Amino acid sequence: MAKYNTKNKKLFHAISSTVLVLLAAWSIYKIIELIQKYDLISVFSGFGMLASSGNDIVDISGYGAKFIGYNTPQTVDAFSDFLSLEGYTKIGKFGKSDLYEYNGEEIIIKRSKLFNKYYLFEIFNDEYLSRMPK
Repeated sequence: MAKYNTKNKKLFHAISSTVLVLLAAWSIYKIIELIQKYDLISVFSGFGMLASSGNDIVDISGYGAKFIGYNTPQTVDAFSDFLSLEGYTKIGKFGKSDLYEYNGEEIIIKRSKLFNKYYLFEIFNDEYLSRMPK
């Protein structure tokens, strides 16, 4: 009878260990997927660039599609001024995002709050999507 309980305990431990390893691997995979999807590495490096540069906004994408700035009205104004200098014209809203026109093409600019301290500005259109690294 004692051997039977020992075998069951070993089987239980083997199965539970396997399940725990699989859950840990799945969790790591999901974390890596989130880091890639939301480009968290560039966002966190953007926090440092913003603090060290002294600018209201900084380009964290490297190709002019994502910007980060502090959560202040001056940041929103600075980003709007930047877009105006680049030739963008605000034409309205698209849901919670702003809709701009650039060379006859409509462009969606999404503004998100990060940690209630920063704004993340993302420019969405075919031209910028084609520039994005694969």
